[in-house]
Amino acid sequence: MKKLLTILLAVAMIFVIVGCSSDTPATGGDATNTYQDGTYTAYSDAGARGYGMATVTIEDDAIVDVQVAEFNDFGEEKDSDYGYDAFHDAKEEMPGRFVEANSADVDVFTGATSSSNYWKQSVERALEMALVDTSDATYFEGVFHGVSDVDERGSRGIARVTIENDNIVDVELKETRMDDEEEVLKDEDYTFEQWHEALEEMPGRFVEANSADVDEYTGATSSSNKWQQAVERALEKAAK
Repeated sequence: MKKLLTILLAVAMIFVIVGCSSDTPATGGDATNTYQDGTYTAYSDAGARGYGMATVTIEDDAIVDVQVAEFNDFGEEKDSDYGYDAFHDAKEEMPGRFVEANSADVDVFTGATSSSNYWKQSVERALEMALVDTSDATYFEGVFHGVSDVDERGSRGIARVTIENDNIVDVELKETRMDDEEEVLKDEDYTFEQWHEALEEMPGRFVEANSADVDEYTGATSSSNKWQQAVERALEKAAK
């Protein structure tokens, strides 16, 4: 009798365990979600006139809010003083399109095609960042823009970094200077020879190191430091 009771008790426990496991999903109630809830910020590729940014909020697999911005080649946000009405109309209209479509795949805003495409790519990348099942890649592939802080002479470094397969494959560097209280780019007429040598040498160092952490160029330390910071910030924009 005692042996029979032991067997019956074991069978009952098996039924209890099976019943509990069938009622409760092993991965929780949101196991079928495509996206993780949260707020994600991503950037577009850098174009000839700047780049875009989107901050996307996800709740229960739905886009519930989108904020967009656009920046010029100096890394300055185009604000209310920017003198192109279609841009401001698009900036107001496009977030609602993303929310309504629950997607980055929306029509561009007529008259603001470049801005629209910057924001579409930014939203697409933000959604990729939000995926439950993410890739192992560190960076998005594309061209990313970074700008250093302005130094005491009003100069800043600018970098465009091209990423492929998690590797830096190309770097384009620029630097500004003040000319009669106007910020302009240093060009071939700039008279400091070591600056030109550094401008030619530094991109290869970033590519070889696959990093912003490279040696300064002797004789052009200030420029080197600004470019290091600009490349680092470009990589931050590229990060998934």
